[in-house]
Amino acid sequence: MQYSLFGAAAAEPTLDDLDGVLLAGGHWVRSASGARLSVVVADRWRVDALAEAFAVRGVGAADAVVAAEGGLAARTALHPDLVGQAGRWTRGASEGPPPGFVLTAGGLRLWAIAAGTSDEVGYLLATDEPDDTIHLTGGAQLARLGLAAVSIGHRGGPGWRITSVKRMRRLAELVGEPPYGGEAVWPSVR
Repeated sequence: MQYSLFGAAAAEPTLDDLDGVLLAGGHWVRSASGARLSVVVADRWRVDALAEAFAVRGVGAADAVVAAEGGLAARTALHPDLVGQAGRWTRGASEGPPPGFVLTAGGLRLWAIAAGTSDEVGYLLATDEPDDTIHLTGGAQLARLGLAAVSIGHRGGPGWRITSVKRMRRLAELVGEPPYGGEAVWPSVR
């Protein structure tokens, strides 16, 4: 398979890629010394791949993997470089996408790592809540990337299901090769 020049494999990793983790249910914590992003995932390969992605972006932590209710948590360091990123996503106690939000290919890859899975009809990118602002923004960004998807509510979701060979091929191009251990649930063209 030939990968897109605009896919995650061709793009330089940036802090904006962390937006994909927020679409997958991640949350910010802020303190006087910086901000930290964390997300709870069910699988060891996911937490390891996210910890590696955080390190590549210069915000890795010695304690990047911790036990959490419902699985394992992958988290960045409490880092001053993340204060601006957290500020984009938080308004008071609420989290939501920033104005003018644009999901990068790297962000889509991190969303797939944190909360993506193949199922019998396509590929599901999970979100934390159905029909909230973050969920709806995720769907809009998928459409912008040429990945029009179906919104899935509580049953089988919440999230966005991508179907059709054409869209699955596009998704696979954008997210690149699977991380070690995630091959069975990574986007592929059947």
